[in-house]
This record gives sequence, C-alpha cells and structure tokens, in this order.
Amino acid sequence: MPTRQSQKGAGKLTTLVFAIILGAALFSGYKILPFYYRYFELQNQMEQVIRIASTLTDAEVREKLWYHIQHNDIPVEPEDLKINRENSILTVSLEWDEIFFITFRGKDYDLHTFHFATRAEGRVS
Repeated sequence: MPTRQSQKGAGKLTTLVFAIILGAALFSGYKILPFYYRYFELQNQMEQVIRIASTLTDAEVREKLWYHIQHNDIPVEPEDLKINRENSILTVSLEWDEIFFITFRGKDYDLHTFHFATRAEGRVS
C-alpha cells in the first residue's frame, strides 16, 4: 500500500520533537540533580556532626562543616552557617540558592533559582 509523503514527514517531525524534549529533560537533569545531591550530602554531614558535637566546640563544628561545604562547592560564605547551642540543644542551619542557567552565545540566561535550607538539631551533653 503506498504511503503519502506528508505522512512520512509527520513521523519525522514527531521523532524530532520527541528527541528535543528528551534532550532538554536529560540536560536539565544533568544540571539540576547535583544541586539536590549537595543538599542531601550536607544534611547528612550536619546530622553526623551533631551526633559527635558533645565533644566539639562550636568552632570545631563550623570547621568540619565548612570543609564539606567547600568540598561540595556550595555557594555560601562562612558567616552564612548558623550554629546555635542552647540548653543542651545544638542547632546548625544553612540557607543558599542555586541557579539553573544556560549559556547561549556567550551570555548566561537564568532559568530558575532553587532555594535550599538545611537544618539539623540534636541534644548534646
């Protein structure tokens, strides 16, 4: 049975559109997933430090967490890391933004800003 030329073109167009959507999704995942990896990694490190915090000073807690912050390239300053020790409760928190952007013809275009706020709290003796 003969096929029409326009039907062949529609199939190619559908494939092209699907490939573009798939490519955009893969690119977005490649750029965005590291943001969440860093968030969960830092949350885990905060909880680990809280567990041993009874033997550490606030400066040592800051130093240990700052190492992980730098290692994961989280865009914050040292003073953004909040450490509060009151009534045998240690609270550590940090907020930051990650920007999802694309570069086109030498110019950056911000597509979305992700706000992250991590917090860990625990009893210390």
